[in-house]
Amino acid sequence: MSFWKVIRGLEFRQVKSLAAWFLKHPLFMTSTIIATFSTYRISQREFPYIHGQHNKANAFRHALWNILIAKVSSRFSKNQEAVLQWTQRITDWHEDFSPNEEMAKLMDLHNNRIGRDLFDQLSKKNTSEIIAFMKEQLPRAAKVQEPAEFDSYIDQLVYLED
Repeated sequence: MSFWKVIRGLEFRQVKSLAAWFLKHPLFMTSTIIATFSTYRISQREFPYIHGQHNKANAFRHALWNILIAKVSSRFSKNQEAVLQWTQRITDWHEDFSPNEEMAKLMDLHNNRIGRDLFDQLSKKNTSEIIAFMKEQLPRAAKVQEPAEFDSYIDQLVYLED
């Protein structure tokens, strides 16, 4: 699904919610927008037209998105806990509002968490180094078919289909 299709598909209550967050947290929201555009552009370059499926490219995109939101947000706050809390709140919000089936939502939430968990390790790296590191994680990604399997891959990216 294209980025603009997602934006056009937002309901009024979603737009209202985002606007309220923007007013309360303008620097973090600006960081999130920058990171979202960057993540989409990188994912399209690295995995043209397949990163929107439930595959390894999608796992890469979700983890990278969380890393980049935290990285850009950390320019405005040195409080890493606050940065990671923001990153979780905004990406959880996205998953709550996105029309996804249960397994896809669980996969996205899992991979979002992996990205946040990796942020400390990758926070001082530049974007090219982060991309390379995340691509190195893809061979270790685990294919899951049942909700209970997510707990078996606590430190690995997961995906649903090849």
